[in-house]
Amino acid sequence: MGGIFGFVCKNPNDVSIVVNGLKRLVYRGYDSAGIAFLDGEISVKKIVGNISKNSITLKEKSKVALGHTRYASRGWPTLENAHPLMDCNRKIAVVMDGVIDDYEEIRDKLTKEGHKFVSTTDTEIIPHLLENSKDYIDSAIDIIKNVRGIYSFAFIVEGINKIFAASSGQPIVIGVSDCKYVSSDLPSLTGFAENALILPENSVAEISSDDVKVYDLQRNQINAVSKRIKYQEEIIEKGGFPHFMLKEIYDIPSSLISSYTSLMEKYLSLAAMIVYGAKNVYVIGNGTSLHAGLISSYYFSEVGINVNVVSAAEFPYYALQNIGTGSVIIAISQSGETSDVIRSVKMAKQRGSVIVGITNSVGSRLALESNIYLPITAGPELAVPATKTFTSTLVVLRTLSLYTGLNSGKKERYDLDQFKTDLEKLSSSLSSSLPQIERQAEDAVSKITKESIYVTSSGINFPVAMEGALKFKEASMIHAEGIQLGELLHGPIALTNKGYPIVIVKPAEEQAYDLYNKVIKSISDRGSPIISVSVDGMVKSVETTRELSPIANVVPLQLMAYKLGVKRSLPIDTPPGLVKAVVS
Repeated sequence: MGGIFGFVCKNPNDVSIVVNGLKRLVYRGYDSAGIAFLDGEISVKKIVGNISKNSITLKEKSKVALGHTRYASRGWPTLENAHPLMDCNRKIAVVMDGVIDDYEEIRDKLTKEGHKFVSTTDTEIIPHLLENSKDYIDSAIDIIKNVRGIYSFAFIVEGINKIFAASSGQPIVIGVSDCKYVSSDLPSLTGFAENALILPENSVAEISSDDVKVYDLQRNQINAVSKRIKYQEEIIEKGGFPHFMLKEIYDIPSSLISSYTSLMEKYLSLAAMIVYGAKNVYVIGNGTSLHAGLISSYYFSEVGINVNVVSAAEFPYYALQNIGTGSVIIAISQSGETSDVIRSVKMAKQRGSVIVGITNSVGSRLALESNIYLPITAGPELAVPATKTFTSTLVVLRTLSLYTGLNSGKKERYDLDQFKTDLEKLSSSLSSSLPQIERQAEDAVSKITKESIYVTSSGINFPVAMEGALKFKEASMIHAEGIQLGELLHGPIALTNKGYPIVIVKPAEEQAYDLYNKVIKSISDRGSPIISVSVDGMVKSVETTRELSPIANVVPLQLMAYKLGVKRSLPIDTPPGLVKAVVS
């Protein structure tokens, strides 16, 4: 995964222009970067790390250059895994954004045919599939037709002053000016071109300095939608959004699918077998990761596995004495660097426990310390308040629980297929509904006039209420308490009055409806403003299954917290006193 940027010009241009373009795409990846350009043959320069902080120095000029800034999802953040990646003859250089589903199968086939691989990334199969091509348009079309996944890619070929680009679910835009520019998003083209062509999904583009030709999968030439490029300077590096937090909420529909697609069968099966065979299982994390872990207890309970969910900060005092050979720790950390998680993992390993790590950072300490790790693959998350990593973590945990269910006999392959179908439907519904939910969230926060609120729910959405309260604290800096519906009546309701708002998430379980209605009546009688989150609530969530309802319901809460932070003119992406990973 990552960001793509390149150019094709009639006359040689500064290759360093690509560096400037990639710096605008760091939000798409910051683990490594690289640039390929035509200099007689193809020259490639790469670095490990954030290109904004450790820039590539280039003084060369070229008519064609293509670069990439990488987020490590398949393969560690190393120089070998940095894009561009090349074929055996080093005559084709490829960059890619997205995830290939069946790359192991394709890689094995290509290896048997004699191809040599130098990286551990899924992207590298593409240059080898293009190798010895007689027609690069046809070859790119064949890749889209036959390689499963959600991805886009672009490539250059020695001796050809063109960029070829293809989209299979991930965006590619082409800036049209004296030169032609290729990028992963429109805002990054600001200042380079005034208009851009949006490459349609399942299409291939042949880009020269004079022309852009776009083809569908039948090799028919088609028209691409043209769009004017007009973005304010301060939002260019946020993908056109005013804050990273809002952008990352809007990333959720695509990141859900990316997270599911990135999980590899052999590692899921192994992790599930380990969990099923464990003497005892503990799920640990902090903050948002802990809330995701609490939801996982509902998932694992459904397949006959009892898990103990404990704050990583509390784990040494609460659970360590119960850890030994046969114990399994499912450790969750989006950054993979959270000190409490790493400390607890090391203590558990010393006592003989097996560690299953779940992290959004492949090269992190948690990934290194784990016996097996599952990548969250939500993409880079730059806002301190976690949004898409929470929802993607739930996808990973639900998938792991289903695979564990195959071992326990509680689930069948059909259940996995159904989950994928339900997830795709949720992704599509969220994608189309997000603008409406955002408007409703903005209207709803007008009811929040005090410095304190309750967020409440029951069942599988009780941890969602806790996560929603955390988002209000982080993004809008008010006191918020996540509380179970029934517990609200056992004391906390005493604080409610005409000015004390309650955010109430409708439970997914029918058994909780009577309690839900009782609580609504009780707080209505006390005159508290009610902000309901449900399919038919004041802030609407999209309809989905019980297991996916935490994802559908947390999005309105994230947007409300964000909108309240905007209303209060706060530094939403970087709340004072908070950092992305607590490593003290």
